[in-house]
Amino acid sequence: MEREVEFNRDNHNGESNEISKIQKPKIKVTTFLLPNKIPNKVGVSNSPIHRTQSAKETSSRDNSPFRTNRQQNISKRPLSLHRSHRIPRNNDELTARRQIALTRCSSQSENNICTESLRSPDEDDIEEEIIEKSISHESILREAHAFQLIPTIKVRQRNYLQGKVGANSLLGTNELYRMCPNREVTIFVGTWNMNGQSPPKELNDFLLPIDMEHVPDILVVGTQESCSEKFEWEVTLQETLGPTHILYHSNSLGTLHVCVFLRRDLIWYISMPEDASLSVRPGTAFRTKGAVATGFMLFGTSFLFVIAHLTAHQEKVKERVSDVRKIVNSLDLPKNLPCKNKSRDVTQNFDYVFWCGDLNFRLATPRSNILDWLDKTSFPLPPHMPHGYMHHDQLCSVLSEGAAFRGFSEAKITFPPTYKYDPGTQNFDTSSKQRAPAYTDRILYKQKVSRRLSSVAQLPPLQCLAYNSVPSITTSDHKPVWGLFKAYIRPGLDTIPLAAGLFNREVYLEGLARRATFLKEHKGASAVCSVQ
Repeated sequence: MEREVEFNRDNHNGESNEISKIQKPKIKVTTFLLPNKIPNKVGVSNSPIHRTQSAKETSSRDNSPFRTNRQQNISKRPLSLHRSHRIPRNNDELTARRQIALTRCSSQSENNICTESLRSPDEDDIEEEIIEKSISHESILREAHAFQLIPTIKVRQRNYLQGKVGANSLLGTNELYRMCPNREVTIFVGTWNMNGQSPPKELNDFLLPIDMEHVPDILVVGTQESCSEKFEWEVTLQETLGPTHILYHSNSLGTLHVCVFLRRDLIWYISMPEDASLSVRPGTAFRTKGAVATGFMLFGTSFLFVIAHLTAHQEKVKERVSDVRKIVNSLDLPKNLPCKNKSRDVTQNFDYVFWCGDLNFRLATPRSNILDWLDKTSFPLPPHMPHGYMHHDQLCSVLSEGAAFRGFSEAKITFPPTYKYDPGTQNFDTSSKQRAPAYTDRILYKQKVSRRLSSVAQLPPLQCLAYNSVPSITTSDHKPVWGLFKAYIRPGLDTIPLAAGLFNREVYLEGLARRATFLKEHKGASAVCSVQ
């Protein structure tokens, strides 16, 4: 009598349901094995098999007359599909059978048996294909498991040191190395005097220049004489950057504006932002001169970004130096972020400080000499060549003398002057004022130096990877300037006030909607061109 045994996988008690069919007086036995169950060596069970039972005990209770003969053909190979299997009636039954086969093929039990005489040459190929599919399926499941498993024993080891650095804390060492294995972050700092004009539709040359291989982790864009529509400006930046970055924070003072974009996956490890601002012309109706600053902490490292617009005109160097001193001593930061030995000088209270903007320092030489030098010079300047006219630059003199920006550095300038141009052209000022070309738009940076007896470890030096201007943008009389930096991060304290994932969702959604519209129109135009 041929009997075929099927197991119901929904049976949670480990019991098997037998479905018997009488077809011919020919005897053939096929067995399906459940995972983690001791198989019945006879292939037919008259009673349920419990986990406490051994295979030997089960077989001894079996009264089948075929037990003795089958025990002579024991194989360590898993059972394979047989050609005489009944054809599945529907897709659900087919899926169930495939799942049972995959489970059998992955079993390593020595109690798996088969009758070698019943195997055909094609069955080996079928079994190998099933095993291959099983391995592929399991590998995909392992890769899809994104969360790291958390051992219970680790959680039981509680840390009662509130505010201390814990290896498994949210801002601790393990989490830092998981997010930033090399403990490095790249920072983009951009500055642009927009001259009150609307930005161009294309900002790739500014935010995503060809010189940059990867999009930085943090992007800070400061503008002076900004366009009146701040929301439109922020959406334009979001549209350019795409969905990988979010607008973490923005702030403004009069015509000064700053935006901080951040990688989405870093939003959980950054503190609440803190702002401060100062107008160096408090009596004026329009605050066009002064500074706006934003500070925050990423893990345990603090950052400060100052966007400034200083007093204009060639001869007012002392006024500009005075502006810098007022800003440094008036910005009250940090407020709630941890800071030991808070200084009146705001630039001493953060690990990394970036100061950028229209600083309005000029080249102290006649206009005709500068134009003549520009006609004879090709840009960018070679790195080994000294800048021909930077010894006339007022800011370089201030830095070397220590009159302002103490401790700040600037990367070598290899680009042409960024001021002043006729809007819409690449020509320097041809108006009646005849402004001399100058490097008014600058980016300075500073790293906090730990005291000798301080317990805080000194961070590796802050590196400037690139420093350039954007000649292709012509809507303003200034050219945008950007710098790319590499900074290092240390683990943070549990008591840092976190932003808890807050960001400007309205700007994010609007920027992505416009990006999708642009892509749709672009694809439509391409399709029309291809048809024509």
